Amino acid sequence: EFPIKRNAKSTYLKANESITLNFKNPVKETFKRSLLGISLSTLLILTVISCLFYLLNIIKHQKQLSEVKNDLISNITHEFKTPIATIGVALESIKNFNVIDNKEKTKTYIDMSSTQLSKLNTMVEKLLETATLDGENLELQKDKHNISEVVKTVVEKHKMQNDKLVSYDIDYNVFIDIDVFHFENAVNNIIDNAFKYGGNQIDIQLKSEPSKIEIAISDNGNSLTKANSNRLFEKFYRVPKGNTHDIKGFGIGLYYTKKIIEKHSGTIQILLDKNKTTFKIVLPNE
Repeated sequence: EFPIKRNAKSTYLKANESITLNFKNPVKETFKRSLLGISLSTLLILTVISCLFYLLNIIKHQKQLSEVKNDLISNITHEFKTPIATIGVALESIKNFNVIDNKEKTKTYIDMSSTQLSKLNTMVEKLLETATLDGENLELQKDKHNISEVVKTVVEKHKMQNDKLVSYDIDYNVFIDIDVFHFENAVNNIIDNAFKYGGNQIDIQLKSEPSKIEIAISDNGNSLTKANSNRLFEKFYRVPKGNTHDIKGFGIGLYYTKKIIEKHSGTIQILLDKNKTTFKIVLPNE
């Protein structure tokens, strides 16, 4: 109870008469009458705040897309200019410097042009392949394969081309239904990234369990941050390094890898430790 009492002092009252008004909790009564207005105001405020956060999220997303687009254009320009310039120089040499009669030089320029055209073709195929991954047009041709040999072959290829310390612990004769072409490319992308961006020590593990198969590719690099790792599988995303282009690429390798692993009903994730970066692939052992 919150009683309020008020006595009337009217001149119309007789000497022995009085009028008294009693109010029971006027605050509560006022709140009840204002409840609808307060509720609507609160709802409106929450709606406005939600819209503001939604708009900020859209703006942030658009900014990220703009950055990715600019990076992609920059990367494509950088990647395509080199082979095109090389082919142009080779053709100009054949045309203007009288090397057409020199079979050895002519063959050298033609081989150079052929190599650069092959690189251009590979780049275009990667971009087209990425577009295919977004739809359901890519159908995997699965067959039973020994993924132990697939992983080992990829590792050995990179060991021959690099001087980094490489160790692996692979369970042998692990057979599973895969599209060997796409699966090998997916694993190759991760191992290639480890050699390009990782530390000096690279470890590869393949473990077979009754219900799953785990492939872990680790290196002792620590340059990757959590913020970057969360976006590493996005299409066309590359870890920012200013305007430098010390390592070539379009930023579609890990996006491609993730899509291929998912099409094999598997998962892939990045595990960051203090001095260790691990890409972990888990596939169902069916």
